[in-house]
Amino acid sequence: MKAQITGNNLRGRRAGRLAGALGLLLALVLLAGAVPAYAVDLEPPPQLPHYFAGTVSVTSPPGSVPEGTVVEALVDGVKKAETTVNEESGYELLVPGEFGDEGKTVSFKVAGVQASETAAWGPGEVDSGFDLTIATLPGGSSSPFPFCFIATAVYGTDTAEEVDILREFRDVVLLPSGLGAELVSLYYKTSPPIAEVISQHDFLRTAVKVGFVGPVVAILNWSYALWSERG
Repeated sequence: MKAQITGNNLRGRRAGRLAGALGLLLALVLLAGAVPAYAVDLEPPPQLPHYFAGTVSVTSPPGSVPEGTVVEALVDGVKKAETTVNEESGYELLVPGEFGDEGKTVSFKVAGVQASETAAWGPGEVDSGFDLTIATLPGGSSSPFPFCFIATAVYGTDTAEEVDILREFRDVVLLPSGLGAELVSLYYKTSPPIAEVISQHDFLRTAVKVGFVGPVVAILNWSYALWSERG
């Protein structure tokens, strides 16, 4: 009789341990199924903004911009942040972004004028010495060749139709593209002294007009319907 009771107790303990193990296994299975489902429903945490700070100036001849001038930051052509220049011609901008914005081109406008510099957006990046330069302020005359320096030197004015179409191609096709924006930035940095030399020699003006700028303008006019639709 005692042996029978002992056997029953042993089987009861084994059954209890088995039930406990099965319950734990079931809980783990339910938890494993619940956690991914919960995690999928969660929104990803916000991206840290990209911090930019520096000075703002105009070129040819060099000079500062007045306090209160508006500075805008655009990510792939979409405005993301805005601030104003302080009394020391400095600015600070926190440029927000979303997942997938890493590496996109950040461009800047000062009083509506495209700045020469561009950058690649990155979450939490800090560019504390990122100085901005523009050719001229609206209504000003800091540079005799605003926007399209060489074309302006060739045609003698920045209001020529040929200059307008080059400017439009820049805004519609080049600036929204990362590579295009880099090319524009390089052009702004290297072309002013070239334009200055061209403007002082009629022979060079004619040669560049006939051999380079004129054909480029002709191609842009011919293909206008194709690339202008991108805007």
